[in-house]
Amino acid sequence: MAMSFKLVFFCFLVLTKPLILVSKYTEDQNTDRESLISFKNALRNPKILSSWNITSRHCSWVGVSCHLGRVVSLILSTQSLRGRLHPSLFSLSSLTILDLSYNLFVGEIPHEVSNLKRLKHLSLGGNLLSGELPRELGVLTRLQTLQLGPNSFTGKIPPDVGKLSQLNTLDLSSNGLTGSVPSQLSELTGLQFLDLGNNLLSGSPVNLFKLESLKSLDISNNSFSGPIPPEIGNLKNLSDLYIGINLFSGPFPPEIGDLSRLENFFAPSCSITGPFPEEISNLKSLSKLDLSYNPLRCSIPKSIGAMENLSILNLVYSELNGSVPAELGNCRNLKTVMLSFNSLSGVLPEELSMLPMLTFSADKNQLSGPLPHWLGKWNQVESLLLSNNRFSGKIPPEIGNCSALRVISLSSNLLSGEIPRELCKAVDLMEIDLDVNFLTGGIEDVFLKCTNLSQLVLMDNQIDGSIPEYLAGLPLTVLDLDSNNFSGTIPVSLWNSMTLMEFSAANNFLEGSLPAEIGNAVQLERLVLSNNQLGGTIPKEIGNLTALSVLNLNSNLLEGAIPVELGHSAALTTLDLGNNQLSGSIPEKLADLVQLHCLVLSHNKLSGPIPSEPSLYFREASIPDSSFFQHLGVFDLSHNMLSGSIPEEMGNLMVVVDLLLNNNKLSGEIPGSLSRLTNLTTLDLSGNMLTGSIPPELGDSSKLQGLYLGNNQLSGTIPGRLGVLGSLVKLNMTGNQLHGPVPRSFGDLKELTHLDLSYNELDGELPSSLSGMLNLVGLYVQKNRLSGSVDELSSMSIAWKIETMNLSNNFFDGDLPRSFGNLSYLTYLDLHGNKFTGGIPLELGNLVQLAYFDVSRNRISGQIPEKLCALVNLFYLNLAENSLEGPVPGSGICLNLSKISLAGNKGLCGKIMGLDCRIKSFDKSYYLNAWGLAGIAVGCMIVTLSIAFALRKWILKDSGQGDLEERKLNSFLDQNLYFLSSSSSRSKEPLSINIAMFEQPLLKITLVDILEATNNFCKTNIIGDGGFGPDFKEVEGGNLVGWVFQKIKKGQAADVLDPTVLSADSKQMMLQVLQIAAICLSDNPANRPTMLKVLKFLKGIKDE
Repeated sequence: MAMSFKLVFFCFLVLTKPLILVSKYTEDQNTDRESLISFKNALRNPKILSSWNITSRHCSWVGVSCHLGRVVSLILSTQSLRGRLHPSLFSLSSLTILDLSYNLFVGEIPHEVSNLKRLKHLSLGGNLLSGELPRELGVLTRLQTLQLGPNSFTGKIPPDVGKLSQLNTLDLSSNGLTGSVPSQLSELTGLQFLDLGNNLLSGSPVNLFKLESLKSLDISNNSFSGPIPPEIGNLKNLSDLYIGINLFSGPFPPEIGDLSRLENFFAPSCSITGPFPEEISNLKSLSKLDLSYNPLRCSIPKSIGAMENLSILNLVYSELNGSVPAELGNCRNLKTVMLSFNSLSGVLPEELSMLPMLTFSADKNQLSGPLPHWLGKWNQVESLLLSNNRFSGKIPPEIGNCSALRVISLSSNLLSGEIPRELCKAVDLMEIDLDVNFLTGGIEDVFLKCTNLSQLVLMDNQIDGSIPEYLAGLPLTVLDLDSNNFSGTIPVSLWNSMTLMEFSAANNFLEGSLPAEIGNAVQLERLVLSNNQLGGTIPKEIGNLTALSVLNLNSNLLEGAIPVELGHSAALTTLDLGNNQLSGSIPEKLADLVQLHCLVLSHNKLSGPIPSEPSLYFREASIPDSSFFQHLGVFDLSHNMLSGSIPEEMGNLMVVVDLLLNNNKLSGEIPGSLSRLTNLTTLDLSGNMLTGSIPPELGDSSKLQGLYLGNNQLSGTIPGRLGVLGSLVKLNMTGNQLHGPVPRSFGDLKELTHLDLSYNELDGELPSSLSGMLNLVGLYVQKNRLSGSVDELSSMSIAWKIETMNLSNNFFDGDLPRSFGNLSYLTYLDLHGNKFTGGIPLELGNLVQLAYFDVSRNRISGQIPEKLCALVNLFYLNLAENSLEGPVPGSGICLNLSKISLAGNKGLCGKIMGLDCRIKSFDKSYYLNAWGLAGIAVGCMIVTLSIAFALRKWILKDSGQGDLEERKLNSFLDQNLYFLSSSSSRSKEPLSINIAMFEQPLLKITLVDILEATNNFCKTNIIGDGGFGPDFKEVEGGNLVGWVFQKIKKGQAADVLDPTVLSADSKQMMLQVLQIAAICLSDNPANRPTMLKVLKFLKGIKDE
C-alpha cells in the first residue's frame, strides 16, 4: 500500500513539474515585459520606442535580445532617449549586456543596479548622469566592461570597484571625479584598458602602475602631481600611454625605457623637465611622441634617432634649445615634425631631406642661415611652416618641386630678393604667407600659375609695382598687400571676384578712385585701404556689400559726402573713414547698422548735427561674427565742424567705450544721459562751445579712465562726485569758466596720473588730500585764483611720482616748501606769478631730474643756492622779479643765465649782473661776498682811526713835526680826493666799499647829522639789523667816511684819532696810516691803490 502511494506521488511530480516550470517561465517573461514597458513609459520621449507595443513580443522590440524568453541584452545607444533610469530597468535579472550610452539620461544610477548579478557589460557613457558612483557596482562581480564616461559624476572612485576581478575595461573618463586613486584598483590584475582622463583626480597614480596587464592607460587632464614614479616601468605590455595635462614635474625616470611595446606616448602640458634619459632610445616601437607644452629646457637628444618607427614628433612650446640634431634624419618613418615656439638655433641639417615629410613646423625659433635648397626634395610635404626665425637670403626656387605643398609660411624672417616664379610649380599651393621680410621686386607674373591659391599674404615687405590683373582670376579668399610700395590703381577686375573675402592694401601708394564695380564684390567681408592716395568720392554701390564687416578707408584723399547707401551694409561692425576730406552731414541711416561697434569719421569736414533719432548701432553686447572686428566701442567724430547739441540719445549707445566728440562746434549742455554708458572708458568733449555745468551724474561712470572737458565754456563748480571715479587716469578741464574750490574728494582718485584744471576761476586752497594720488604724474592748476600755502600738500607727498607741477599765476603764498625736495621724479616745476616768500630751499638741489624751474614774479629772498645751479638736467631757470641778493653762482646753468632770467633782483651781483662782488683776502687764499667785503672795509676804517688817535698823542711831543705831517696829508688829499660836503647837490648812490677798486661814489653825510638823526644812536630809530649791525633811519647828506674826510681837509685830522692810544711817538705813524686809508677810499677809482701797493705803504711806515 505504501509502495503504491509513493509510486502515485512520483508520477504526480513528474507530470506537474513541467507545468510549474512553464508557469514560472511565463511569469518571468511577463515580468521582463512589464519592466521594459515601465522603463519606456518613464521616458520623456517614449514615442522613440514606438516598436515597443503590446501587440508584439517583447523579444522582437528594438534593442532587446532574449534567451529562452528572458531579456539578456538591452542595447539602446544613440537613440536620443530622455529621462531618468527607471528602477524597473534593474528588474531584468537575466541581463548580461546593458548599453544605454550616448543618450540624454539624467539623474543618478539607482542602487537597484546591484540586482543585475549576471551583468557582464555596462555602458552608460555619453549621458548627463550625475551624483556619486554607487558602491553597489562592486557586487557586479561578472562585469568585464564598465563604461561610465563621459557623464557628470562627482565624488571619489568607490574602492568597491576593486572587487570586479573579471574587469577588462574600465572607463570613468570625462566626469568630475575627485580625490586620489583608491589602492584597491591595483587588484584588478586582468585590466587591460583603463581610462580615467578628464576628471579632477589628484595625488600620485603610482597604484595604477602595478596593473601589469594594461595595454592602454589614460589619466590625462587631471591634477596628478609629483615626479613620474619609476614603477611606470612595470607596464611592459603598454602600447598607449596618455598622462598629459597634469601637474607632473621633474625628468622622466630611466625606467621609461622599459616600455618596449609603447607605440603612442602623449604627455603634453605638464611640468616635465629635461634632459631626456638615454634609455628613451629603447622605445623602438614608439610611433607617436607628444611632449609639447613642457618646460624641458634642454636640447633634442641625438639618441632620438634610434626611434626608427617614429612617425609623429610634437615638441611645440617645450623651451628647447640647441640645434635640430642631424640624427633625426635616421627616423626613416618620420612624417610629422612640430618644433614651433622654442629657442632652437643653427641651420636645418641636410639629413632631414630624405624623410617622407608631410608636415614640418619650426616657426617661432631662432633658426638661421639661408633656406636650404634641399627642401625641394620633400615631394610629399603638404605644410611647411618656418615663420618667425632668422632665415636670410633668397627664397630657393627648388621649393617649387614640393609638388604636394599646400601651405607655406615664411613670414617674419630676414628674406630678401624677389619671389621666385618657380614657387607656383607646386600647383596645389593654397596658402602663401611671406609677410614681414625684405622681399623686393614686383609680382607681375609670380603667382600666375598658382591656380588653387586661396590665401596670399605679402604685407610688410618692399614689393613695388602695380597690383596685377591676374589676381582677379585666382580663387583668392584673402589678399593682404599691406605696407609695401605698390602704386598705380586697383584693377577694376578685382572687384568682380566672387571668392574674395578679405582685401587689404593699406600703407601703399595706390591712387585713383574707387569704381562703381566695387559693388560686385559681394563676398567681401573685410576691406582695408587706409593710408594711400585714393581720391574721388565713395561710390554709392558700396552699399551692395551686405557681407562687409570691416571698411577702413582712413587717411586718403576722399571727398564728397558719405553715401547714404552705406546704411544697407547691415553686417558692418567697423566703419573708419577718418582723415579724409569728406563733407556734408552724417547720414541718419548709419544709426540703423545693428552690428556697428566702431565708427571713426574724425579729421574730415563734416558739418551739421550728430544724428539724434532713435538708433540701433552700438547696442548689441555680442556680435555674431567678430573674426574681423576691430576697436570695439570706438565712436569718433572728432576734428570736424559738427554743430548743435549732443543728443540725449547717445546715452543709449551701451557698447560705446571711447566717445570722442572733441574739436567741433558743439554747443549746449553736456547731457546727463551719458552717465548711462556703463562701458565708457574715454569721454572727450574738449574744444567745443559747450556751456552749463558739469553733470554730477558722470560720477556714476565707474569704468571711466579719461575725462576731457577742456576748452569749452563750462561754468559752475566741479562736482565732488567725480571723486568716486576710481578708474580715472586722466582728467582735463582746462580753459573753462569753472569756479569754487578743488573738491577734496579728488584725493580718492588713486589711479589718476594727469590732473589739468588750468585756466579757470577756481579759488580756495589746494586740498592736502591730493597728495594721496600716488600715481599722479602731472598737476596743472595755473591761471586760477587759488591761494594759501602748499606746504601741507607737499609735506605729505614723499611717495608722489609727480613729474610736472604747474602752480603758476595764482595767489599761493608762504615759504617755498622744503619738502619739494622729496619729489624725486619732478622734471618741470612752474611757480611763477604767485606770492611765495622766503628763500629758495637748498633741498631743491636734490631734484636731479629737474629740467624746468620758474619761480619768477614772487617775493623770494636770500641767495641762489649753488646746488640748484649744479643740477645737470636743468635747462631752464627763471628767477626774475624777486628780492634775491648776493652773488649769482658761477656754475651749471647759472653760468650762462640771461639777465632777463634774473631781472628785478636788485641785490644780485656778479658777472651776469655787471656788478663784480668778489674780493680776495690778504693772503689771496679765498674770496668773500660783497657784504663781507664791506664789513672788512668798515673794520679797517675803525682800526685806522684808532691808530690815528694813538699817533696823535705821540706826535704832540713834536708839534713842529706834527704840523708838517698834517699839512702833507691835507696837500695830498687836495690833489687826489673829492670831499663830500653836507651842501653837495650830487645824488645819493649806494655805498661801495670794495677796497681794491671803488666804482660807486660814496653817500654824503656828516657825523653831526648822524648823531642828530639817530638821537645819539637811540634804539627807537633802528629800522633793521643787517650784516654790519643795526641800521638806522637814513640821514640826508652823507656818512661817517665823509665826516672823516672833512676833518682831514680842515686840517683837523688829529681830531679823528683815538686819544686813548694817541701819543707823541705814535701820532706820525697814525697819520700816515690815515693817509693810506683816505687814498683807498678815493672817489676816483683810478686813484685807488691795489692791495699790493697798500701792503708796500704799510711796510714803509714800519720800516721808518
